[in-house]
Amino acid sequence: MRRMKCRPLWRVQIGLVFAAFLLSIGICSERVETVRAASSGPYVNAKAAIVYDATTRKVLYDKQADTPMYPASTTKLMTAILLVQHLDPDAPIYIGTEAAHQPKVRLGVKPGTTIAADDALRALLMKSANDVAFGIAQSVGGSQAGFARMMNVEARMLGCTHTRFVTPNGLHADAHTTSARDIALILAEAVKYPRIVEAMQTKSHTVAGKSINNTNRILYNSSAAIGEYIGGKTGFTSKAMYCLATATRQHGHVRISVVFGAPRKSLMYRETIRLLTWSNKHFPADDVENKQAPSHP
Repeated sequence: MRRMKCRPLWRVQIGLVFAAFLLSIGICSERVETVRAASSGPYVNAKAAIVYDATTRKVLYDKQADTPMYPASTTKLMTAILLVQHLDPDAPIYIGTEAAHQPKVRLGVKPGTTIAADDALRALLMKSANDVAFGIAQSVGGSQAGFARMMNVEARMLGCTHTRFVTPNGLHADAHTTSARDIALILAEAVKYPRIVEAMQTKSHTVAGKSINNTNRILYNSSAAIGEYIGGKTGFTSKAMYCLATATRQHGHVRISVVFGAPRKSLMYRETIRLLTWSNKHFPADDVENKQAPSHP
């Protein structure tokens, strides 16, 4: 087993200070533009939605995309990013008592269990295991609070402007909010890591003797109409309602759909497919520069 990538505390602190300096002078913020659309775009019932072209950094569709909302388990996309940034695939993730007793959904291992980082990554993204997310937070950040600070620094580095993470798993906290646009930026970063894409595309896996299946229906039912499926993450809490972030490849571009606050799970999937089918049809890659996205109430 390879050793963990250890980062001394003083280096982490210097890195946080340097990141804050870069943010203050605007070096790290990602510029996102809005483009002109030939049609008004599809109607969606979800509270917020966006279609974002990550290749050109342009928004193709926008419905309340900058409104802070509860993200539920789409939060785990950021947890996955920090995991692969800081730990090798076989580095140990320790599931302690507090982690093991996180509310469902859980992998369900006993306190004191250790699993490899890439097994944790699959449990995180395939099963949306809250206990594993908490174990990752403690293993990478030392505590949930320490990990949340790392999450928020990374979010700012990616250009997120409406994000404040409190938990590593998206379980409800009043202060834990982000926006559809910010989650699109986070997913755009996540799919740059082959380990994350591989985990999101895995249909079944065994972790700590437990068989898990990927719960994202888009993986099983994607069609050519939405482009080539790359990956995504579901989310649900009673206050966030149904959330889904999805990345596809259309006309050689990475296109990302985020739906927040859909009233039903089936609608969350249907509206994601509707948005991605629309962007695939109406935005050929060479036409993006000349269009502007509609804004929806």
